[in-house]
Order: sequence, then C-alpha cells, then structure tokens
Amino acid sequence: MAQVPVGNGPIGITLTPNGARAYVTNFGSGTVSVIDTTTRTVIATITTGAGPWGVTASHDGTLVYVSNFGANTVSVISTTTNTVVNSITGLNNPVGVDAAPNGLFTYVTNQASNTVSRVDTATQTIVATIPVGARPYNVQIAPNSNRAYVANFGADTVSVINTATGTVLTTITGFNLPRGLAITADGLRLYVTNYGGNTVSVVDTISNSVVATINGLSIPFYMALSPNQQLGYVSVNGTSSVGVIELGTNTVSTVIPGFSVPNWLAVTPDNRFVYVVNNGSNSVTVFRPPTGATNQGPLSGGTNVILRGQRLTGTTAVYFGPRRATSFTILDDSTISAVTPAGSGAVRVTATTPGGTAFVGYFYYIPPPRISGLSPTSGPVSGGSTVVLTGSNLITAKAVTLGAAAILPVVISDSQISITTPPASGWIVRVQVETAGGLSNTATYTYV
Repeated sequence: MAQVPVGNGPIGITLTPNGARAYVTNFGSGTVSVIDTTTRTVIATITTGAGPWGVTASHDGTLVYVSNFGANTVSVISTTTNTVVNSITGLNNPVGVDAAPNGLFTYVTNQASNTVSRVDTATQTIVATIPVGARPYNVQIAPNSNRAYVANFGADTVSVINTATGTVLTTITGFNLPRGLAITADGLRLYVTNYGGNTVSVVDTISNSVVATINGLSIPFYMALSPNQQLGYVSVNGTSSVGVIELGTNTVSTVIPGFSVPNWLAVTPDNRFVYVVNNGSNSVTVFRPPTGATNQGPLSGGTNVILRGQRLTGTTAVYFGPRRATSFTILDDSTISAVTPAGSGAVRVTATTPGGTAFVGYFYYIPPPRISGLSPTSGPVSGGSTVVLTGSNLITAKAVTLGAAAILPVVISDSQISITTPPASGWIVRVQVETAGGLSNTATYTYV
C-alpha cells in the first residue's frame, strides 16, 4: 500500500471523473491537497476557508466544491488552475457536499441550522434552503439527480429530498448516528453507515425502507462503492481498518488493517485503486482491491475477475478449473485481471508462473435464474403491492425489471424473492430477474 503525505487533519477526498486527480480536505490546515494519481504525489496545496471538510467534483470535472465548516463558506476550485475561483457565503457550519450528476446544482448540509442549501452551479449562489433533521452530516444525490438523501446524525434518520420541488418527501427511520452515504449506479440501493450502531444499513430507495443490515464494523465512518458495483469499502474507525463488502450478498468479505483513523474513501473509475484518508497520520493510503472482488458469474463466462497473489510477473496462463481464461492482463507482481471462460460449479483458479502453479482462489459459476410464478399476478396502478416471485437460482438476485422500472428485490431464499411494485398506468408488463448468473425467463404482471 502506498502512502501520500497531505496536510493536517485530513477528512474528505474526491476524485475527478477521469481519475487523474484526487482532492483532499485538510481540516487542521485550512487547505486542500491535490494528488496526481499517476505519480501519487501532491502537486498543489490550495488555501481555502477555515475547517475544510466535505469535497465533491462537478460532473464534468472542471470544478471542485469544498465545504468550510469554520468559515461558513463553500470554496469553488478550478481543476485547471488549482486555485479558488469563488467563495459561496451564507452557509452555517457546512459539512457534507455533493454535486448533482446533471450538473445543475450542488447540495450542502448545514449542521448548525439543520438545513440543506441548494447552490445553483450557473450563478454559484444559494437559491434554496431545505429543513431536514438534526445535525445533518453527509448528502448523496441520486444518479438521476431527482432525489437527494441526507444523513441526520442527531436524529437517527435519513431525509429524502425531491430535488425538483426542494421538499422532503419522506424521512426514513431506524438508524443509529447515521453518517456516511453511498448509492448504487442504478439508484436502487442506498448504503448508510451507522456510526453508533457498528453496522451499515441497506435501504431500498423504491420503498424507502431498510431491507438489510450489515454487521461486524466497529464505528463505521464513511463508505464508497466500486464503479463496477461489486464492492463497497467502509472506513472503520474503531479498528483503524477498511471493511470490504460484497454488494451481491451484503456481507463483509474482508477487513484490511493498517490505517490510522480512516475517514473518507474514493475508488478510481477503473476500479483498480482505493484511496483512504488517514486522519490520524495526515496521509492518504492507496491500495488495490483484495482478492475476491468478483468471484461469481454466469455459466457462459465473460466475467472480469481481479486475481491477487504473489510473484505473478511472467504468468503465461490462467486457468478456471481445467479451462484457460479467455484473456488475462498482468497488472503488477501481485495482481492479474482475467476474463472467465464458460464453465460450471465451483472451480479453482490458478496461474502458471515461472516459479510453478499458483493457486489464487475460487470462482463460482452461477446457473441462470428461472421464474416459475408470481403471487399475486396483478395489483393496483398506484403501486405499493408486495409481489413474491417463486423460481430457482434466485439467491444472487440483483434487480427485477417490471416493465421499464428496475426494482431492488428482497432475497428470501434461493427459490423466492419479493418486490414492491412502483406506480404505473394500467397495462400488462414483463417481469424479469437479473442475478450473477444472468437474466431469467420472463413472466407477466398486470396493473389494474
């Protein structure tokens, strides 16, 4: 793992969309460190307002927004010149900040006034203030920019904001000092770190309810998802470690030690590196994802897999059971990227190296899912109905499509999953399940 020294008391980090630069807020120094991700060195130090905390990059990567807790401002940084080009006033102990994917606005949480400020990115001014719960920490805007989620640390809730109307649609309960937020690329799942509960809650954003709880994380601070949507990374303050979560099963697969009061994290767009801010040692750690980043896929093959081992330089072949990988690339002496061939069952993965055959893990071929029935088969156009899908090979279900809507399922067993129907006009729609094994056959559901 590489270490990059930064300023005093670092907290937040964001990567530009192309992954070329990382921006780190140094709360104690009143600065932002700019890291070149190729050389892993600080190439600029930018003075901001007092107490910089949250940080986010604009959708096009031209600007970076920094919330200054002590100065009650947001600094706007040009990524071309690495200078502050504007300072937005009117905040009240701002902490979290997130730029909308559509590029039209940025949200900032005000911890002292229990509000969220909407910044118009064209005018760089505050155009709306939205009341939320007590002591809001972080804010996460959905990929479609239609919703925003706010972790209310002092209220044990998450506020769901309709960004079009600037109002709170609903308030989700059941958290314990919620702090970090991370949302999947399809917008169906929201992950919430419970700083006081030693857990991560998984929220279904269709029903706005907690559908799963991930245990075994002592004082989780922040969370980031890999762009390929396979892994989640949680900074664990209680053990100064990073917990790795398999998003397909919502389980902790690995705990990586060796950090120092880890705070925010960021994953590079190519999934190859994770950046972790060490508040306790004034540094940023850079590491590769662990073995098992992807360990299951369809029988037809074609799954990209990251393999970890030792002395892999010079590898001449990679095997999944008796079959050669479709292709592979040696990334460094301990990492190989490979594409699975067709196969079945659980197979050993090995690499043929100059020193012999290296065992690097297991891969699990998942049979395609099958739907045999729905109960009920119809429901009101207003939505809100619970539908149970019965079939086989459903345990790794990622999503269910109901017409044009993609829905996060609740996995009951390998033969049953359930969904909550969204609103729709009256018609017969196609139902299909997606799992690690691929797509299922189709069934039909009727809106009446």
